[in-house]
Amino acid sequence: MRKNEKEYIVHTKHGTYAVRIWRNERENVYSVRIQAFPELATFGTSLADAKRMAKDIIQLHCDCLIKEGKLVVDDSRRVAGNVPKSRVLTPA
Repeated sequence: MRKNEKEYIVHTKHGTYAVRIWRNERENVYSVRIQAFPELATFGTSLADAKRMAKDIIQLHCDCLIKEGKLVVDDSRRVAGNVPKSRVLTPA
């Protein structure tokens, strides 16, 4: 964890996620990393903007995963997405 990095909780329509936000002095922005999705990163011009951007990127990513038929599990173990119904095979 960076010296000025803090953890925040972001609530989205797909659940609750922990994000890490720190002030990037060189770029003059607040950088964001989402712990549940390490491939995602975003930033904002203020702390509030960074939190909004984190919420947006998480929701968009989850929407895409769900559209692909995948399940999404948030940090509180809540599942989002459609659980496929099992097919009942009947004898021929």
